[in-house]
Amino acid sequence: MRFEKYHGLGNDFIIVGEEEIKTTLKYSELAKNVCNRKTGLGADGLIVVSKDEDNNNEMIFYNADGSFDTMCGNGFRCFCLYLKNHNLINKGELTVRTGAGMLKAEIINNNPYMVKVNMGREDYYHESIKLSSQGELFNKKIKVENKEFNITSLFMGTTHTVVFVDDISNEFVDEYGPLINDLEFFPLDTSVNFCKIEEGKLRIKTWERGVGRTLACGTGSCASAIVAKRLNLMGNNVVVQHLLGELEIELGEEIYMIGSGVKVASGYFENRE
Repeated sequence: MRFEKYHGLGNDFIIVGEEEIKTTLKYSELAKNVCNRKTGLGADGLIVVSKDEDNNNEMIFYNADGSFDTMCGNGFRCFCLYLKNHNLINKGELTVRTGAGMLKAEIINNNPYMVKVNMGREDYYHESIKLSSQGELFNKKIKVENKEFNITSLFMGTTHTVVFVDDISNEFVDEYGPLINDLEFFPLDTSVNFCKIEEGKLRIKTWERGVGRTLACGTGSCASAIVAKRLNLMGNNVVVQHLLGELEIELGEEIYMIGSGVKVASGYFENRE
């Protein structure tokens, strides 16, 4: 199976054309195989390049643990670069079908490659977020192992929970990310974004459902910027700082994400059935 590997700020993906997949394995099993960092290629997710019934380019995404997800922001930018590299688009503007619906993007720079993605709008009442009341899960105080958090949850292409904390160390994220994910509010699991503001920028670390702690998260950056603005901590233009670089988030009637994508490698992978 021919593959290419890309990353967006260290969030890495194996991208494969649907026509290359000559295996009886389900995509979920294939994702677990190729994403394994010891016995596979190693990645946070598998992206399958396909066409929908209307001949639109379609992005099919699976997490490293084999779970399907509707959307991945960093993966989407890499997907757009893959389309460009394979001459599957003939202009800088493109529309792609994802599990979260149709998304529009514009390639705004080629060297370095940068893309601006219209991420749509957030949804506080999505089926993946359950409350006993009809209210939003907004700035709700919870207690996890005797530690209090104020959490906000929303659907931004995929389900995210945002929490502002003083400690965003790897150890803190690895400890409390899974515990917050296991709360009764999330029947379909949630990614958890731990945030703090430093020098006018929004620093986040994400414990991503189906993966664990990742170096960056595009949809999580959008969700965190939305919550920061709603809490009056940031304005309409938010710079989100990750370990390997920044994303720009523009907040208005619709949400825009601006960031990079990088091709790392290409080659052949031997499927194990």
